[in-house]
Amino acid sequence: MQELMYVLKVSAGHGLQEELQEMLVCDVPPAYIRLSTLAPLSNWGYPAGSEGAILAVSDAGVVVGVEGDLEAPHSFVPWQNISYLAESHGLENLQEEAEAAIE
Repeated sequence: MQELMYVLKVSAGHGLQEELQEMLVCDVPPAYIRLSTLAPLSNWGYPAGSEGAILAVSDAGVVVGVEGDLEAPHSFVPWQNISYLAESHGLENLQEEAEAAIE
């Protein structure tokens, strides 16, 4: 079985960063999270150049979408599809560098 990993921004609103800080036992609220899923997530309908984000966390799973964009779809990802959720301090820069190297 192959896992798919995403680096997602954490929405700054509604205390989500603090909730994830507590959940992941981090010293500081995470601005980015690694989300590994068992089945792929789709970014169909996201505007070009947009950044995927975790918008909410609940007992049933997480909601991902584009922060502040009501036209981009929100997707609910149940915990059954998530193999892990991890703090990602610094990895957002590595992802940007990798994308720049491809272009």
